[in-house]
Amino acid sequence: MCLIISFILLVLSVIISMSFIYPLPINDARTTRYRSLPWSTYLLISINAIVFLAWLGPDLYGSGDEPPNWPSYVNKISSYGYREDLITSLSGTETMGGIGALATFSSMFMHADIWHLFSNMIFLWTFGRRIEDACGHSRFLVFYIFAGMVANVGSVMLNPADRDIPGIGASGAIFGVMGAYLLLFPNGKIISLWGLGAIFRIPFAAVRMVGDSDVKLWRWAMPLPAWFLLLVYVAINIGPSLETIFWGDNTGGVDTLAHLTGFAAALTIFFFVRKDLLVRFLSGRTV
Repeated sequence: MCLIISFILLVLSVIISMSFIYPLPINDARTTRYRSLPWSTYLLISINAIVFLAWLGPDLYGSGDEPPNWPSYVNKISSYGYREDLITSLSGTETMGGIGALATFSSMFMHADIWHLFSNMIFLWTFGRRIEDACGHSRFLVFYIFAGMVANVGSVMLNPADRDIPGIGASGAIFGVMGAYLLLFPNGKIISLWGLGAIFRIPFAAVRMVGDSDVKLWRWAMPLPAWFLLLVYVAINIGPSLETIFWGDNTGGVDTLAHLTGFAAALTIFFFVRKDLLVRFLSGRTV
């Protein structure tokens, strides 16, 4: 029981730390048009969770009486994470059909630790369902994988200094989904946890409480315009990306270049959306 309580407190502390400075999206406030079950989003979340919990997690944290196996963990990251050395060091045949192409795909489903997985899946859950609704199940899946592969390739092309460092994580593909959301639903509302925003809101809420007793002074969760939230996350990735490109400085260990190139891949979303939504978009109507 103590272990469970400790874990819950740890999760809550991580969520608070993640959502204090920058807003943490947790849900799409708008309803979907087709109201179909987003099984592709659920499938992607499940695959990412299974890969970590069943394959990487036991090596990183240990399993039962078995201690952590760091050599095995590092070997898996090096073998299946995407890096330029893995491509250019192989022969042409191996590069096109072997582990080079596989790593471009496999790295999207690997995460460095449980918190890396947790944060990425929150974003996928928040933005993926409505984009899947707009595209359809199979086209959304293809778009997601395409955006992730563009993010991987774009990252190594723009950052040759780190050609031997493997890149892993779903964030490149997820930034593609976020970019698609910005293009299709810029005025959507995203329920977000935001500590700093809640503090700034207090004086405005206090004034409103004079005439409306239903207004709450403190709200940790608040609806934010999608365009504002998404542009915030683009903005915080631009500076580190420029440092990486021009000075090869990536001391934070976060592949912000993959985030931005994945976001840029969202421009292709119009090849994947349902035809009636595309017609509505091109005619200037709300999709």
